Amino acid sequence: MVINVTTIYSMENMNIKGKSLFLAGPIPRDEGVASWKRKAVDILEKHGFSGTVLVPEKREFTAKVDYMDEIEWDLKALSTCDLIVFWIPRKKPHMLGLTSNVEFGYYINKKNIIYGRPDNADEISYLDWLYKKDTGETPFNNLEDLLVESIRILK
Repeated sequence: MVINVTTIYSMENMNIKGKSLFLAGPIPRDEGVASWKRKAVDILEKHGFSGTVLVPEKREFTAKVDYMDEIEWDLKALSTCDLIVFWIPRKKPHMLGLTSNVEFGYYINKKNIIYGRPDNADEISYLDWLYKKDTGETPFNNLEDLLVESIRILK
């Protein structure tokens, strides 16, 4: 099987190849907290995704309080991608996902989205309710299952 994943991180040139998905969800605010998005790219490769993964975080960790320079990149990526994959592993205080809440509400009826979160995520009941109400679907509770379904949707 030929795997042809192009991974584009925040602020990098968006040279999209094939179908594309945007990994929406919390970004670690502390260098000691692992990014779930790196694992997601590995899972997509493992399952043979061929296309572009848009990762809204820097390739190398940088602690920032003000990330306004990245917002334009994110908005372009969100509007350009074929599918927005929301994974919300919210854990206070290092994985809040407050921007993700706004993006979720903004895009739920504007773009093709899919959503999941681990069962132990903090404060996700409203997102669960809204996703079920607007899509009729149940949120995924396993990242790998969410990404396998994302690949299926994009085929």
